[in-house]
Amino acid sequence: MYKPILKFLCVIAIVSTPISAPPSMAQEDESDPGEGMRDCIRLRTVRRTEVLNDLNILFHMVGSTVYHNILPRRCSGLAREDRFSYKSSIGQLCRQDMIRVLYNDPFGLSEGNSCRLGAFHKITKEDALALKEGTHQRPRSNPLPMPTPEEVGADDDETSEESRR
Repeated sequence: MYKPILKFLCVIAIVSTPISAPPSMAQEDESDPGEGMRDCIRLRTVRRTEVLNDLNILFHMVGSTVYHNILPRRCSGLAREDRFSYKSSIGQLCRQDMIRVLYNDPFGLSEGNSCRLGAFHKITKEDALALKEGTHQRPRSNPLPMPTPEEVGADDDETSEESRR
């Protein structure tokens, strides 16, 4: 008599338990003003990507959100080719996923170096613009002024005597 009731209660307990996706599959809230760092971004919301150099990629999302991805290691050829490919079976691009540099060859595009992605950092459009300007500027050299002979302890008389010897 109690077995059917016990089975019914077990079924209710299992059905009423909320099912949550694992953290890597959880949907992100792009409007979250929190820390601004994501492990994954949804591919369907990526509008375009922008390669800044061999270490930095900007992901421009639908709307006005921009994510900055700093690769853990330099990705040789990425800046020169300015394009990459990726594969995803879950509809997301995540930290630790691999991208491949795309090269032009006589037969079309071919995949080259594999590079791992870093975390996605939410940044403002102003920060994105500053990053782009910073990567395109050449470093400026600020030469140091030459010290005078007196400042380095050189004396004309001593140098002339040493040169005679």
